Amino acid sequence: MAPFPRALINSSRVIVDANVALEVWASRSPGTLVGMPLASVLGVDDDALTAALATGNTGGIRLASTTHGYQEARSSIVIRAVRISGARTIVAFDPELSAVGDQTRALGRRESERLQLLLSASVAFANTRSEEELGELLSETARRAFNASACSVHTGEEGNYTLVAGENRLADVWPDDAPPRGRVALQLGQVVTVETPDDADRLVPGVGLGEVFRRAGVFSVIGAPIIEDGTPFGAFACYFDQHRTFDDQAVPLAEALAQLAGQVLVRLRLEGRLRRAAMLDEVTGLPNRRLFDENLQLTQRAPTEQIAVLFVDLDGFKAVNDNLGHSTGDAVLKEVAERLTGVFRQEDSIARYGGDEFIAALHVANTADAIELADRARAAIARPFLGLPAGLEITASVGIAITEAGVDGPPTDHLIRLADQAMYAAKRGGGDRAIVFDAR
Repeated sequence: MAPFPRALINSSRVIVDANVALEVWASRSPGTLVGMPLASVLGVDDDALTAALATGNTGGIRLASTTHGYQEARSSIVIRAVRISGARTIVAFDPELSAVGDQTRALGRRESERLQLLLSASVAFANTRSEEELGELLSETARRAFNASACSVHTGEEGNYTLVAGENRLADVWPDDAPPRGRVALQLGQVVTVETPDDADRLVPGVGLGEVFRRAGVFSVIGAPIIEDGTPFGAFACYFDQHRTFDDQAVPLAEALAQLAGQVLVRLRLEGRLRRAAMLDEVTGLPNRRLFDENLQLTQRAPTEQIAVLFVDLDGFKAVNDNLGHSTGDAVLKEVAERLTGVFRQEDSIARYGGDEFIAALHVANTADAIELADRARAAIARPFLGLPAGLEITASVGIAITEAGVDGPPTDHLIRLADQAMYAAKRGGGDRAIVFDAR
């Protein structure tokens, strides 16, 4: 039973792919529609078609038809379209033929429902603000689209994809010698359909996937890779607890959902990179004050740990800037950042807080531990800087504020202010020293 005619067109409204139903409907030989203008195939005015596609009318647009296909009388055409990737658009056609029967009309309604689902998904996906939110939407949309028992979405960096939404029905029984879960569709680079457990054995021979399906109570699966502009982002899979036969609309629908998700993932990751770049100091590459404040608020510690905030101010930096210029000053700041990064540990946070000020949040066992790290930081900064003449030495005044072990400490902004006050006390004491804040 064939679906309604459907085509994939480019920005010039030229057909780049068409299903068999459109070839039959247009009385064309297989493969001959590709490269033809859509308007000439439908027998409609190209300007009218362009205007119709631009309206975004999800209920369909009626166009007058002047030609005929395998049915001799065609008075009008209703089209439904959704843009899926780049400048490409899926267009489905509801030819209002006098000979259309109930079964064909039912298929047309199903085609229309699927296109409506893609249109709704396109809007909903575009409004997501995180990969997790997108994963949840994709999982639920795909599950409803295929009437599946469950759906899982896997994203991440290439080669390291994790479950971000939904339920992977095969996870608990997946064999160690099979390809990683969620990777089969990505490895094949195309939509994968498994209609029976035996199909699973043919898809990945030699590891007993058919038995895995049976043990998991899964009879059928459809999975699609999420790939945009040649970059793999992950995959999604729908699982069925009864036998499912996939019609010729299933694969294009899965591809369209994956393409919509891929476009949004590109945007989300670009926004993430831009946001991250906006929260990094341009000179040193360290986090800036805003990012440090956010990281400090999220810092977790064990009951026996304390958090020490070290406020580091460079002694003698103003003379470097005044005598040698800002380019030399920037080089000194960059070198200080590298030295501090070498002193502190990976789990510690460090940032340029502004001007010649640096700040660090350290996991420490006690006050003595914090003082030792502060002294190591001062010693690193006090080493000679290449290019600075004699008399322009750089040292550091360090203020320390520390939480108490096993109890909730003061708010992070208050802890920073205390460390700042201790730093000024170190300055007043002559500089090149570390002082722990004392409320007495």
